[in-house]
Amino acid sequence: MNRDVLLLIGQTDRPEFQPLAARLTALGEEFGVECLAHADLEEAEQAGGEEARLVLLLESRPGEFPPKGVARFRRLVPGTPLVLIAGSLCQGEGRTGRLPAGVIRFYLYEVETALLPELLKFFRHTPNRLALPATATEEDFWRDASFESADVETIPLCRTVPKRAAVVAADPAMRRLLADSESLGGPAAELASLDELFCLAAEPSRVLIDLTHPVKEFLPRFKEVAARFSKSDFLIYAFAPTPEEIALLGAAAEGVAVLPKPFLRLAHPCAGTY
Repeated sequence: MNRDVLLLIGQTDRPEFQPLAARLTALGEEFGVECLAHADLEEAEQAGGEEARLVLLLESRPGEFPPKGVARFRRLVPGTPLVLIAGSLCQGEGRTGRLPAGVIRFYLYEVETALLPELLKFFRHTPNRLALPATATEEDFWRDASFESADVETIPLCRTVPKRAAVVAADPAMRRLLADSESLGGPAAELASLDELFCLAAEPSRVLIDLTHPVKEFLPRFKEVAARFSKSDFLIYAFAPTPEEIALLGAAAEGVAVLPKPFLRLAHPCAGTY
């Protein structure tokens, strides 16, 4: 049978993974990809995975896929990309740990905006981020990936996603810091650029932007963002903004708050209430 094979390994019957498993099965039918599911690594090993072109590990609890088990399974599929999708109990490197070489991690809330667009390219046999060598590390994956918004298709998972914040920051450390500050409202979407913001399937409750360009340079782009996300509030971190710059940002949209870096709170008539 000359078909691509996509392996799902994990508890696909868990409520958090059911929409993803259903969507992948539907995509498989559409693109002629055989989607096979196994409950754990041992079951997948017994079935043999030599024909798999992509393997998705659905991690529902920390330690579900120990490095030794992944390395043993890797010997069955030495050249196949392995993607770990961390569920709600496995968010953060402290819970999923450092990944073995060749394993790429996505968090479940990143599936719609980050993973599924790449899977579409994979199904179509066009260049994609998942095509890096199996020896690549997670850092290689993100460093080498070029995000082209024009190529992205947003694929909803046919479920209601709670409104949440979106964090836009080019610096990974700043992105994580701002996302952590929003954790009480649910996991924030972590985005490296405004292009990625435009690919969100649902409008976030508010958008946090780490501004690294001069305000006057950023202003035209911000007006586009504000028009697209008219129901969102905005929190903009700018380096030592002048009163004039704060007024310009505040006039560009409703519900805008400006905070100067490094994180000194600034009261201003234009600032939104949080």
